[in-house]
Amino acid sequence: MSKEIARGAAWMVLFRLLDRSIGVVSTAILARLLVPADFGLVAMAMSIIAVIELATAFGFEIALIQKRDPTREHFDTAWTLNVIIATLGALVTVAAAGPAARFYGDPRLVPVMIAIAAAWLVYGFENIGTVNFRRDMDFGAEFRWMASKRLIAFVVTVIAAVTLRSYWALVIGSMTGRIAGVVLSYVMHPYRPRFALSRARELFSFSGWVLANNLVGVILSKVPHFFVGRVFGAQAVGTYTVAAEVAQLAQTELIAPINRAMFPGYSRLVADPEAFRRTCLGATGLIMLIVFPVSMGIAVLAGPFIRLLLGDQWGEAVPIIQVLACAGAVQALTSNNVSAYLALGRPHLATATFIARLIVLLLGIALLYEAHGVLGVAYAELAASLISMAVSLPTLFLTVKLTVGEYARALWRPLVGSAVMGWIVAASTFTPFQELDAGRAAWELVGGTLLGMVVYPLIVATLWWAAGRPAAVEVDIVRKALEVWRERRAAGKPAG
Repeated sequence: MSKEIARGAAWMVLFRLLDRSIGVVSTAILARLLVPADFGLVAMAMSIIAVIELATAFGFEIALIQKRDPTREHFDTAWTLNVIIATLGALVTVAAAGPAARFYGDPRLVPVMIAIAAAWLVYGFENIGTVNFRRDMDFGAEFRWMASKRLIAFVVTVIAAVTLRSYWALVIGSMTGRIAGVVLSYVMHPYRPRFALSRARELFSFSGWVLANNLVGVILSKVPHFFVGRVFGAQAVGTYTVAAEVAQLAQTELIAPINRAMFPGYSRLVADPEAFRRTCLGATGLIMLIVFPVSMGIAVLAGPFIRLLLGDQWGEAVPIIQVLACAGAVQALTSNNVSAYLALGRPHLATATFIARLIVLLLGIALLYEAHGVLGVAYAELAASLISMAVSLPTLFLTVKLTVGEYARALWRPLVGSAVMGWIVAASTFTPFQELDAGRAAWELVGGTLLGMVVYPLIVATLWWAAGRPAAVEVDIVRKALEVWRERRAAGKPAG
């Protein structure tokens, strides 16, 4: 099972990198073919539609993955509910088109929102059988499905932009991505759903909590930006938004894809508590091994990164990145706990964690913003993340039967190794932001990154050796890397 999860995590990280790469290329191309107003118009429409989508995000697919032996009735009911919800969402979007156009003072929003609503309606018919890609841990098929519709949407968007030179290129691209997903879902999976509602109550009993988690999660992500924009203005919220995106790179680009693979793996192990416990501990060790050094690197090298890629006018983002990078590392650990709660059929435990974090976030902002300004909001996010972990960890220990000692043994080497690495890199490369020119920033960014990549594994390996060479996730990673290297070396040798 651990090999299947590791393979699935690799596929999901690969898709995330592909998706991000396509996004960067797409933005670079479209920015030269369209004007900012085109992007703004579609963004206004999507801001309304995103709220409606959020209010209907029940996550019936998650319920199917979590359920040990779902029947055809469960799949058909989930598909039927998705169709009904998509239909209602599309109707609400059409009804909101006129008021949205009047609110923004732009009548072009009406046809744009109607077109997107039509695509959303079609999207509701997506083949529910694709859930089995994740249930069966067939992440290669999952990757091919998601990558195919992403590439189709990209190609169509660029062609439409070249042809039309209008905001309709973005709308057509969005519509194509959704429609392509539906068509490919039936081409790539043999399941053929039928209308049914016999298991609706059972699915809603789980998915209602998923909806609550989604709602609280979005509130958590939006409150800091809304508050900063309301109190400190557009420039401050722009700085904060960019800082948050940079600080959370480890979580969004690495840990989120890993958790996508972990959840179905956990769900398979619910009937075997000991295997579930070992896998949970191994996943925690893997996440710590990745997120601690990456987050530390982002924090330490925030100055040269911002100076080189964004310019000296973004200097105020540096301390915010450093605080939010720490918060992101803590949130990454908590997100793994959430995957475990969902797999165990206890989504309310995740809800409790999110609510605790939201309460502390609101209190922290109220207490810290006057004394520390925008940075006080970042401090509030860090405090909220720490409190949510303080709530989540005891719950995890009791639920999965983990001990504090086991968890600490998985944590301490990556934690100490990252801290020492951060200190060494900072001492070797640090220059005050005000004194950084482009050349010095490039030198510090590249040199600091390479130094960290060398120092961190050496420190972790030394600590592992000093601890008596215990079984650990870092050992499994090295062993697997050596196996792959030997296999490729053997494959490269000529026969005979």
